[in-house]
Amino acid sequence: MGSQGGFGQSKEFLDLIKSIGESRSKSEEDRIVLSEIETLRRRLSDPDIPKRKIKEYIVRLVYVEMLGHDASFGHIYAVKMTHDDNLLSKRTGYLAVTLFLNEDHDLIILIVNTIQKDLRSDNYLVVCAALTAVCRLINEETIPAVLPQVVELLGHPKEAVRKKAIMALHRFYQKSPGTVSHLVSNFRKVRGG
Repeated sequence: MGSQGGFGQSKEFLDLIKSIGESRSKSEEDRIVLSEIETLRRRLSDPDIPKRKIKEYIVRLVYVEMLGHDASFGHIYAVKMTHDDNLLSKRTGYLAVTLFLNEDHDLIILIVNTIQKDLRSDNYLVVCAALTAVCRLINEETIPAVLPQVVELLGHPKEAVRKKAIMALHRFYQKSPGTVSHLVSNFRKVRGG
């Protein structure tokens, strides 16, 4: 599989980035990326992948999609990564799903329970990751599932969490004003006005 390069990526991944950067045409770049897609498809279908490799494969899927190619076959692995107990893996999973999915995607229903659980976490970094996903992925139908936890977070001891909770409530207001209009006084309390 290759040794580790800088920042924990495998030499194979660094070689991929280098070869794409050195490609002389869009068709050559596409050929390299399509080969990478097939490699990722094959490797992700292996049931015995170590967790650290899955994390790298998810980052590689993000790279593939950033280059304009479809990596939807791997979206479910990003959703599964949000369930991980390891903070770095969980945050990588949340980052990937917020990039891969939109609020109407079929996989959103699979992440709502994880978001609910993570909004109650003792680790504020987990809470922040979940709130970031809430701002990007929660739709009008799923607002009621997370609204009570988000409102509760307005009183969190960490300022970053309180700010993200306000951002989430603002997003809810944009999506469905009626679901949060009764909370306007809470916005004013947090703002101090």
